[in-house]
Amino acid sequence: MNWTRRSVLTATSLLVGGARAYASGPRVVVLDWALTELALLLGVTPAAVAEAPYYRTRVATPQLPTAVVDVGLRAQPNLALIASLRPDLIVRLRHYGPPQARLEAIAPTLELAIYEADRRPYDRSLQALARLGDACGAAAEAPAVLARLDVTLARASARLAAHGERPVLIANFADDRRADVFGKGSLFQTAVERIGLTNAYAGPTNMWGFATLGLDRLARFEGARLVALSPGPPVSLARSALWRAMPAFHDVVTLPPVWVYGGLASMARFATLLADAIESAR
Repeated sequence: MNWTRRSVLTATSLLVGGARAYASGPRVVVLDWALTELALLLGVTPAAVAEAPYYRTRVATPQLPTAVVDVGLRAQPNLALIASLRPDLIVRLRHYGPPQARLEAIAPTLELAIYEADRRPYDRSLQALARLGDACGAAAEAPAVLARLDVTLARASARLAAHGERPVLIANFADDRRADVFGKGSLFQTAVERIGLTNAYAGPTNMWGFATLGLDRLARFEGARLVALSPGPPVSLARSALWRAMPAFHDVVTLPPVWVYGGLASMARFATLLADAIESAR
């Protein structure tokens, strides 16, 4: 087990803490991965999750038990399968997936929001955590979840105390010409602030907290540390003369998978992986 995996597992155990399945609680179907994170943090193991196998590779933590049923695509889940599970509660993300009315015909449906036009995903994540806890009989777990989140971020901050003078540029490469760069309105921005770093990108963003920039604009952030989200820069780009000629791209760290539309657990995972990467790059 390498240091990155060990530290992420440690951070995850801190965040999840004493999480447990509520065997006598409601049977919950969750149709969004960020909300799945929140359920697991509260100790609520969903009966089913949309695209469960992909959650395990793209989100990774908190771990989703193998017994959790996969109910199909997040945008178009299998409603007949959901109905056959006889859920007590369906949890959906606002603006995504089947209409509320179609889900309500199966079971009571809780609609939650994280990424909205006001670009306050951290505040909305806290609200979603509280509402989900109330709905699942796990409200008493929420304060402990937040306390463990604070510990995880504080540990990442302590590890990065000697690196705060250099800003970071967080990029998810779409292809060999463009990248989504994260700033205001992303949970990554909140994580960067909480661990004592500065985001080099302070420009406009969409409701998910990123802007798509071409290589020419990325190259202007000379002096920043480029943090590439997995899988990192395309091989064709990383081997190109253009890449080698741009000083801004000479010092790049690539993080393992982190869900860019995630919740509190993805935020904690990002902070821990970033601390790992920067410490290893010294």
